[in-house]
Amino acid sequence: MGAVDEGTWALRLAVGLLSGAVGLYALYKLTTLNQQQEEQMGRGSGDRQIEKQNLVHRVSGLKVAGDNRGVADTQQGLVLAKSPDGLEKQHLQMVLGLLQGSSDSCTRELILVTVGNSAAFTSNQDLIRSLGGLSVVANCLSDEVVSVKVKAMNALNNLSMNVANQEELKIWIPQILEIIEATTLNSELQVAGLRVLTNISVTNNYHHMMTNSIPHFLKLLVEGTESIKVQVLKVLVNLSANPGLTHDLLYAQAPLSFLLLFDSCVNKEVLLRLLIFVANLKENLNLLQGSVQYEVESLHSVLFGNPTPFSHKLAMLMLYQDNEVKQQVARIISD
Repeated sequence: MGAVDEGTWALRLAVGLLSGAVGLYALYKLTTLNQQQEEQMGRGSGDRQIEKQNLVHRVSGLKVAGDNRGVADTQQGLVLAKSPDGLEKQHLQMVLGLLQGSSDSCTRELILVTVGNSAAFTSNQDLIRSLGGLSVVANCLSDEVVSVKVKAMNALNNLSMNVANQEELKIWIPQILEIIEATTLNSELQVAGLRVLTNISVTNNYHHMMTNSIPHFLKLLVEGTESIKVQVLKVLVNLSANPGLTHDLLYAQAPLSFLLLFDSCVNKEVLLRLLIFVANLKENLNLLQGSVQYEVESLHSVLFGNPTPFSHKLAMLMLYQDNEVKQQVARIISD
């Protein structure tokens, strides 16, 4: 086994054994192992094996006999052995540097998971932005490995909960939309992308960047699994809360089986969000002035143009044994 292969083996061993900040320390040490080995080519293979063994054990907090550097390195490891909310600037800076410099997919995934976990805390969201980390993470959306893209989306999900971060992340909205449309239906990547859009669509600031994808959102609503349905409805509910997007939503072509979703057999979480979506549209439509012509196959025509089929669905849902569902039906049928 050559020196490069040994370095890869050690790296993957650390990825499998370690997690959190201790794992990051392992990555930091092991990603430099190849460079160290190049300098150590004069040593025998046995010496290199001992070096790797010592390194893994030092990262794990164990001291190997004959390794006088174990105590110092273990102390450094303990400094990094913090929960995600306790990571300091230098730790995050190191992590982001590793993410930029590594081409190993396992390494990149582990780093993205750690960044995502740390971004669950508001202070870290700001810190990652100040370190230029948003672009580092978002650039991973172009990675050829799907699992890396998923981890990047998951990290962006937490990072996008910050309003200031959203302003910087807006330039990646088109790419996120493209990934959602191009990826396999019901895939983990699709769900992760919709989660990011859910956060970004909480305010009205970036709704205009999503209007072209409304027909695809409706398609996912009909064709997707319950998980996809719930997630895309979160986005649609956010969009429907914006009166300025009412016509864009109602102009969109409704899938043929759209009305089949209004059924007591449908999962309650899906049904409730769907009714909230339509109730928002109905209320906003009543507030808008002027007459607008909609296509026959538009969402408006299906819901409000020929009211008989939809009205029948709503009448049946008034018998649904849940007050939240009944309240939303009442919002729709009220003038």
